[in-house]
Amino acid sequence: MHNLRKNQPAADVLMVSMRAMGYSFESAVADILDNSISAHATEIKLKFPVEPTECYVAICDNGDGMTKDELFDAMKYGSEYKRNGRADDDLGRFGLGMKSASLSQCRRLTVASRKNGIISAYVWDLDIIEENHDWYMIECSEEQIAKIRFIDYLDKHESGTIVVWENFDVIQKSFGNVYSELSKRMTSIENYISLIFHRFLNRNDKSAVKIWLNNCRLNGLDPFLENHNKTDIRREISITVPDSSGKEHIIKVQPFILPFQKDLSYEDKKLSGGAENYRSMQGFYIYRSGRLIVWGTWFNRHRDELTKYARIRVDIPNSLDDIWGIDIKKQSATVPLSIRKRLTKAIDETMDKSVQKQRYRGRTDNIDEETDYIWNRKSLREGLYTYQINRNSRIFDILKEKINDEALPYLDMVLEEIEKNVPYQQIYIDKSQNVINEEVTDERIADVEGKAEIIIKMSMQTGATDINSVIDRLFNSEPFCNYPELKQKLKGHT
Repeated sequence: MHNLRKNQPAADVLMVSMRAMGYSFESAVADILDNSISAHATEIKLKFPVEPTECYVAICDNGDGMTKDELFDAMKYGSEYKRNGRADDDLGRFGLGMKSASLSQCRRLTVASRKNGIISAYVWDLDIIEENHDWYMIECSEEQIAKIRFIDYLDKHESGTIVVWENFDVIQKSFGNVYSELSKRMTSIENYISLIFHRFLNRNDKSAVKIWLNNCRLNGLDPFLENHNKTDIRREISITVPDSSGKEHIIKVQPFILPFQKDLSYEDKKLSGGAENYRSMQGFYIYRSGRLIVWGTWFNRHRDELTKYARIRVDIPNSLDDIWGIDIKKQSATVPLSIRKRLTKAIDETMDKSVQKQRYRGRTDNIDEETDYIWNRKSLREGLYTYQINRNSRIFDILKEKINDEALPYLDMVLEEIEKNVPYQQIYIDKSQNVINEEVTDERIADVEGKAEIIIKMSMQTGATDINSVIDRLFNSEPFCNYPELKQKLKGHT
């Protein structure tokens, strides 16, 4: 027999703590839109202030709406509705999103909803919570409901919901002018929503969702340029995956090879996510019930310049949230080990095609095919050559281990400019006059030895078991192959 004692959290402490969960302004707005879409809304109107004296953000939808009891439960931290499971099209997660997302940005959250001809409304106000140190909401009277911003929207629809944010203390403390900052964020909100919800916005049937930002209707992006005549759409692969209870679900994997940038119009680049992002956004695009969760990442999988045109769409159902590690904010996911190998097949197929797509631009024509060169000599058409930094070289692995997925495409852009601006003419002149310093100093030898030790250590940490084999492979690479005495020295230390 256990002695049970209730240990209820302090409302003011918990609610204020949860404000620091890490929501960005854009992800917080998207979390509210998730609820609207889950409620089968076909119209969502985002309202931002048009006068400096009125600072608010409102989200109005024509979805299913909620009764007074349903709304009361929805305003609860840990909605009991979620206890009974979720529909396949439910974009929610823990029954915390609306509250935690909203109050991460403001101190006053008002929600009004209409269902069966009746409008109900409740308010969370952190000032009241901190004053009373308990879970007190405002239950709005008819007079109070009449004063809620945009309440007339519900009068025009049979059902729907309005979410209103007010008292933006975080923005006030960080930027001072709330109106000016909210106005600036309209552009980032437009870009974010156009990407995250592009599949809902781009539907051509009655299930399409129309979203307005003030008086501007938003258009969905197309990160895969599916309608471009030079996009290579690869075969879709279905993978059966059991959830944590053993029930099987289907994951769909659709690889795309995008066109070269020279084949894109300005509109194509804008549609794909912007010219500045065309290279950096390649990789996985993970969708949960049609909603984009994670994009532009290879999940630490090896990639090089030949993968720059590959994007892979992965559709997962919300029933697999637990094994994919979807967080409350719906901003991150991880590839489960149980399915990573099967996903790899689809990825490799895409990468191979991407490699073929680029090979007409030049093939590697080095002196010794067994040597891992830092610079690759590329044979072009008409007997011409160029030189490119070998992104697959062992020395380059040091960078790839220390730089995250997001930064790698930008590093690649810098390296491309270095390659395109090699001073061939001056190097030729200096070499012909024998004025290039090629002396190998003791300091240089020690430097190469230090780099070799770093790479050997990295290799052993990532699963290699035979250190001598690691050293042998390393010394087939530049610059190490130019220092055979170091190879024996390092082997002598093992």
